[in-house]
Amino acid sequence: MTFATRFVLLPATVAALGFSLAACGGPDLTMANPIVSGAVPQNHVVKDHGFAESRSGLPVGSMADEATVVSVDKEKVCVDVSLHELSQIDISQAEVKFTSSTGTLLQPQLTPDSPSKHTYQGLITQTTQTGTRLVCNSNANGQTTCETKPVYTTTMVPGPVDVYNTKGRLCAANQNLITATTKDVALKISTPTAAPGAFGMGHGAKSTTFRWAFQ
Repeated sequence: MTFATRFVLLPATVAALGFSLAACGGPDLTMANPIVSGAVPQNHVVKDHGFAESRSGLPVGSMADEATVVSVDKEKVCVDVSLHELSQIDISQAEVKFTSSTGTLLQPQLTPDSPSKHTYQGLITQTTQTGTRLVCNSNANGQTTCETKPVYTTTMVPGPVDVYNTKGRLCAANQNLITATTKDVALKISTPTAAPGAFGMGHGAKSTTFRWAFQ
């Protein structure tokens, strides 16, 4: 038998231990702290989705998610983001969270661009009947009934693949989010998609986290 222990670190404890929630997954990019240096260095982060691109026969980078910290000062932090998916997405419907080693902020101000779509010649699923099979079942009285059912095979064939893109600028009040002592910051975006969710029920969701470390 295995027992699971749950615990919560209070903010004061986190600070005392020098523990950073934003760094749990490791940084995507390391750069100079903009508050310390007085300028925002190049920091473009690209999250590749090679498996999805390969499976759908898409060009490399066509489904990449991207984020760039465009401005940081004592009043405000702004990040430009661009997300891609195989079903319709809209960043204006997303749940957004900034987390750093010194602060947290939910639902920053969003200035969205209009969602767009690009159609590529890729691979799509095709289901065809390839035969039949005999299925027999017996009831409680010992009677057996049989019926012929079709057998289907699904393959990938050339066809049009739509890739949807949503982008915008997220700006958060800099309430200890990035200070001179901040070690890292993360931006998590979770947005519903038009694709079916688990087991074909409801709608799915896309979740992406961008992480920057400061040196």
